[in-house]
Amino acid sequence: MGTTSAPYHPGHRLGLIAALVLLAGCASGTDQYLNIPDQPVLGARVPSRPLGALLVTPDGPGPFPVVILLHGCNGVRPNQPLWADRLRSWGYAALILDSFTARGNVDVCADANQPLVTPRDRAADVLSAALYLRTLPKIDGTRIAVLGESHGGSTAAWVTRTEYERLYPGLLAASVDYYGGCGNAAYHGTVPLLVLSGEADDWVPPSNCLAFGKQLKPNQPFEMHTYPGVVHMFDAPSVSAEQFNEGHKMQYDYPAASDSYDRVRAFLDHWVRGKLATGAEIGNVEPRLVR
Repeated sequence: MGTTSAPYHPGHRLGLIAALVLLAGCASGTDQYLNIPDQPVLGARVPSRPLGALLVTPDGPGPFPVVILLHGCNGVRPNQPLWADRLRSWGYAALILDSFTARGNVDVCADANQPLVTPRDRAADVLSAALYLRTLPKIDGTRIAVLGESHGGSTAAWVTRTEYERLYPGLLAASVDYYGGCGNAAYHGTVPLLVLSGEADDWVPPSNCLAFGKQLKPNQPFEMHTYPGVVHMFDAPSVSAEQFNEGHKMQYDYPAASDSYDRVRAFLDHWVRGKLATGAEIGNVEPRLVR
């Protein structure tokens, strides 16, 4: 599946997000469409145009903890609105962030197109969105987390690097990586990281993240759970039938997905909703590798 580019229309991707939200049955009067300016971050290629995003919040005045949702290599898809609705039911706001439209991209799944938009580029998107969210009265700016899938999962792991913690201390409370890569443990900071992966995933095998976790220290909270026989996109109900992308199998798995939702909720409730302002919890948590 190759990458295609299209002229930039400010309302185009927001319209797509809106359509996906309606199809998922998640639309609410509290939804807010945003254009977020991308902040310059060393090493990241930021677009000259604002990033499109949809903010979904629970009923009530807030302020709410928030989770930034990061799409995969083929852009915003039905699973992001489903995650937003799930998070709202748990009492979290959710920001569906589009990293592609402002850059003129639609799809970067092919190996040759992966360099067009990288996790380093998208880390700047996450930081820009988090800084923007801090200015909104309905958002608790001390309780911001990230959840990404595949390419977005790799970004969720990338943005936990020490270099970003030094730039923006305390900006992110936690991060969740669904079947993305973890990168080099030597660069990882102290933002708590949860990784969820299928053991039969041949696109992003869990081996990198398993090795990553074994290298971390007690002050670097890490949890990983892998699912036997499960492949890429296992948390996405829209992929109910077996599909292939770039030759890699993808399919929803209800038992694994349900278990992963419970793990994400417990993880967020611990590190985000129950976050100590001083970060005092961090030193008491051992890294965990779980099957």
